[in-house]
Amino acid sequence: MCGSHNKTSFCCPEAEIFTEEICGNLEGPIDQAVWTAPTPSDYFQGTFTVTNTGNSPFIFSVNGVVLTVPPGSTVSLSANNPVSLIVTLGAEDRGRFCITLYKRVFA
Repeated sequence: MCGSHNKTSFCCPEAEIFTEEICGNLEGPIDQAVWTAPTPSDYFQGTFTVTNTGNSPFIFSVNGVVLTVPPGSTVSLSANNPVSLIVTLGAEDRGRFCITLYKRVFA
């Protein structure tokens, strides 16, 4: 983006988009955040995918949106400005999660 001010031209640097992917296994009991952003505006978008490999449903939430993952299913959620992934699993629950995060960095 370019512009001018007081007869002087200037250009702002183009932003670069960095992608980070974090994956891991879930083994109950869990009732806590498994990922938290370093600062609330660190990432402008994120996709959260949770797979239930156990025999009973469990829940996860991103930015306060709560979703249930049925046994043998995968549920995904995209969020703007994500701040945390919280999962709640019972003692016998198992699963997996993958998070894809997008960060805008100015060169």
